[in-house]
Amino acid sequence: MDDLIEEVARETVSSWPDLAVGTRTERPKAWGALAGYGVVALRERLGRAPSDAERRALWSALWDAARKQPGADG
Repeated sequence: MDDLIEEVARETVSSWPDLAVGTRTERPKAWGALAGYGVVALRERLGRAPSDAERRALWSALWDAARKQPGADG
């Protein structure tokens, strides 16, 4: 499950780079929008609503992915 969550986080950040930049720069509402897109993407991949634990794991993975500078290793 962790691999799927990490993959969804990377795909979401790649699909919405403006929101990732907004998250890094603390632009109002950017993080909430990015998190919302991620949850929708995870729901589509799972075929069901994510559990609270899955949603929290996704938020953590999204936060980490969004906070990385573009082109950074890892």
